[in-house]
Amino acid sequence: MKRFVKSSPAPAGWRRPAGRGFTLVELLVVIAVIALLAGLLLPALAGAKARAQGVLCAGQMRQLGLAVRLYADDHGDEFPRSQHSAFAHGQLTWGRALASQLGADTSSWTNLLRTLYHCPADRRKQGWSYGLNVYFELGPEDDYAGKPQTWRRVSSVPRPSQTVLFAENASEADHIMPNFWTAARDAVDVASRRHGRASNYAFVDGHVEGRTFGTIYDPARQIDHWNPSLAQ
Repeated sequence: MKRFVKSSPAPAGWRRPAGRGFTLVELLVVIAVIALLAGLLLPALAGAKARAQGVLCAGQMRQLGLAVRLYADDHGDEFPRSQHSAFAHGQLTWGRALASQLGADTSSWTNLLRTLYHCPADRRKQGWSYGLNVYFELGPEDDYAGKPQTWRRVSSVPRPSQTVLFAENASEADHIMPNFWTAARDAVDVASRRHGRASNYAFVDGHVEGRTFGTIYDPARQIDHWNPSLAQ
């Protein structure tokens, strides 16, 4: 004798789906579309991130330029010195000397190496992302064009809006030494492509510009925004 098992009644409002599931081909098409969209969006996101890093970097450099002016106001109009000459003259290097102007304690100024002194696009975890133009601490005994003229005082710079104060740094030092350059290939201590094809430069008057290196230094075209006597 056959027994029939009676199935439980379906819940109220339930209906068997009329459609069917995705086929393998359809799933592959969806995956391909998602991959295509991701390929289109990722470069745009990366570009937006790079632009944001460049803007943040420029803002940090503006703060450094302002700190130099505040420092000069308190120190007879003189620029701070870098590792190049500070120790020989019994002075603090600019990284420590500017700490109070930047709201940091001079005893813990090294924290700035991870924050304000560090460009977000600099792949090094910490260190000197920015270098001081060494022309402002050279003396008559140094080797540079235009000696024995010196530019220790901010007011002595002929064209402050055209003269580089800080540049993006590729070296381990806190300064950049353009006085030894004879061609653009010598500028190995400048991170000239940190933001795409350009990098940021802070000028003596306090403004910051994103520029390609060829517009900052090209002796073949008589361009030199490092040497105060030649910047124009």
